[in-house]
Amino acid sequence: MSDYLPDEVVRAILYRLPAKSLIRFRCVSKSWNSLITSSAFIDSHLTQSLSHPSNSNKLILRHCDIAAKVEHYKFIHNDSSFDQYQNVEFPLTSSFRLIGSVNGLFCLAVFQDEQFILWNPCIRKFITLPRDYDHVLSHSVFGFDARTNDYKVVRIAFPNTPKPLLVEVYSLKEGSWRRKACAAASLLPGITDDIWCHRNAFINGAVHFGVRDCINTPTLKVGPSVLSFDLSDEVFHMTALPKFGAKTDYDIFGFRGSLSIVYIELVDNKRCCFIWVMKECGVVKSWTKLFTINLSGEIRSVLGFQKNGHIFMQAGLGNNGWLSSYDPQSQQLKNLGTYGWLSKSCADYYVENLVLLDKPVLFDKQSGELSHWVGSRKRKFWVESDDERVRDKETIRKLKKAMVDQQEERVRDKETICKLKKEIVHQREEIATLKVEMTSLKSQMATLKSLSLLVQQWSNQVENTSSGVGDVGS
Repeated sequence: MSDYLPDEVVRAILYRLPAKSLIRFRCVSKSWNSLITSSAFIDSHLTQSLSHPSNSNKLILRHCDIAAKVEHYKFIHNDSSFDQYQNVEFPLTSSFRLIGSVNGLFCLAVFQDEQFILWNPCIRKFITLPRDYDHVLSHSVFGFDARTNDYKVVRIAFPNTPKPLLVEVYSLKEGSWRRKACAAASLLPGITDDIWCHRNAFINGAVHFGVRDCINTPTLKVGPSVLSFDLSDEVFHMTALPKFGAKTDYDIFGFRGSLSIVYIELVDNKRCCFIWVMKECGVVKSWTKLFTINLSGEIRSVLGFQKNGHIFMQAGLGNNGWLSSYDPQSQQLKNLGTYGWLSKSCADYYVENLVLLDKPVLFDKQSGELSHWVGSRKRKFWVESDDERVRDKETIRKLKKAMVDQQEERVRDKETICKLKKEIVHQREEIATLKVEMTSLKSQMATLKSLSLLVQQWSNQVENTSSGVGDVGS
């Protein structure tokens, strides 16, 4: 892959680059294009991006123009200052609804034929899901299975008759729909979608939405519940909600990783917004009322939660509205400068990623369209800015410098190895000399030992001779 850097070093550098830069870097070489478009690289890059909080500091905001009856989406690049934003042009011209978004991947549904589409605006590519599901009225949710790094679309059909639910799951990795009969059979007949719940949530690997028991509570005497579907185990869990009015509109959110319920009720003829949070997952007694917000002024409703604890609010009068940030501690409201009809607005965090980059460009014979949106010449979703060009040049400069440094280090390593080899040869020569000297010493020691034996023999002979002379004299 590189003449200077090992492959693992190049991958470690590329994992840390922005998704848009990687899209352009595919043109560097065939090996880089093959690497960047591989499923393993896409998963690793997403994991690396999610591990840095600064990469998830961007928002996707949805708002409507009531006069033109057009929905608008924009990316906000800094959730604290809101001074950098980017309008988003969706790839669909027909009416659609946003099912959900996770990590920067969006799931859309076309109203006309209930066609599902997965769209990644960062790489300007979308795919159309196969229609291998039953065409019945259903509730659809979208989430991410972190255990398998897989995105899933879940369709849940609530029959009007006392029959089990129909549950179908689409897996992006498998590329097909599966029917979950066991999961549907685990729920009692009569569970139906709650029309008073207007917003679902994806939290901690599960999708959550509101339901009611239409058989046992026909008069709505019992409050609704949250039906959760675990995307890893693909099983359902039911959780009771705090008690509030039977015909009260409510939304489900995620608040700092916990399940949250937001609803509006009249208290002493004043509209108040109540925010509850479940402190312990699945424990009904852990429901805690977190905030109560007076809606008597310009504040209308909750749109989402910021990471700093502030709340995205819809504010305004009549059909004119604007996005605001509400501090529940100081009870101060800040206008964020985004205007429009916000009754169906939402704000959520997203992360730029390469998901769908490894998926083929398919041709839909029915619609005669490609699943890869390239945009028009007059209106393009993204154009490389001067800052991005500077960042790319700086990144390339750093890569080149790293390659040069690596090459110089390899030269130094070769010189060090040569010196070590010379030292080894010199030490071997010294060892050989020492061996010769040791052999000579051994020979000298053997000679000395032989001389010592001769001296001992002579000494014994002299002693014996002396003794014999003494005996003769006596």
